[in-house]
Amino acid sequence: MKETLTYNDIIRLHIESDEKSDIATIEGDYKVNNREGRKIQKIFNVLSRDIDLAKKVYKVLLEYDNITTKTEAAAACLKLGIHEDKAIQTLESISKRNDIGVRRLNAEMVIRVWKGEFPGRTLS
Repeated sequence: MKETLTYNDIIRLHIESDEKSDIATIEGDYKVNNREGRKIQKIFNVLSRDIDLAKKVYKVLLEYDNITTKTEAAAACLKLGIHEDKAIQTLESISKRNDIGVRRLNAEMVIRVWKGEFPGRTLS
C-alpha cells in the first residue's frame, strides 16, 4: 500500500476491503477475511498518525451502508478515542439486529472488549 494515500483513496480502499471481508465472513472464507483484515489494519496505521484525517474518514465510514464498514470504523474510532458516542451508538444498533448473522456478534464483541469485560484485552 502506498504511503501517501488521499482522503478519497483511503475511503475507497476501506470500503472495497470491507465488502470483500463481508462476503468472506458470510461464506466462511477465513483466508480472504484475514487478508482483508491486514489491509484494514494498514489503513488504520496510516490514519492513526493523522488524527485530523482519521476524524474525517471515520465520520464518513460510520455512515456508510455496510455492516462491516460501520463495525470496523466504530472499532477504529474507539481505539483512537474519536467519535466515541457515534461509534458506541452504531455498534449497539448493529448488535441488536437479528438479520445479519455473525456480523452482529462482531459488533457486540467490540463493545465488550472496549468496556474491558475481558481481562487483559483492550482496544488500544
